[in-house]
Amino acid sequence: MITIDTKLARAFNKAVTNVENIDETQEDGMNWNFVDADIHMDLGIPYVDTLTLYNRQFNHLADCYLGNITLADRMADSTSMNCNIDVALKLPA
Repeated sequence: MITIDTKLARAFNKAVTNVENIDETQEDGMNWNFVDADIHMDLGIPYVDTLTLYNRQFNHLADCYLGNITLADRMADSTSMNCNIDVALKLPA
C-alpha cells in the first residue's frame, strides 16, 4: 500500500486541468510529459525528490484520472492507497 502525497495530488489536479497540457494527438488526450513537468515546477524538484515512489504515485493518479482505476476498484481493494482527490474529468466549456 502506498499513500498519495497531498501536495502531489493537488499539483496533479492543477496540471491535468491546464489546457496547455491537453494534446489531441495523444490517444488519451493528455501530454503526460507536460503534466509531469508542471508538477515539478509547482512543487519544486527538491520536494519531488523527497517523495517516496513518485512515479508510482503519478501513475496511479493518471490511472484514476483516465478511469482505468475507478472508485469501485479503490473501495473493493482494502489495500488500495487513499485516492480521495477531486480530479476534474472534464474541463469547463
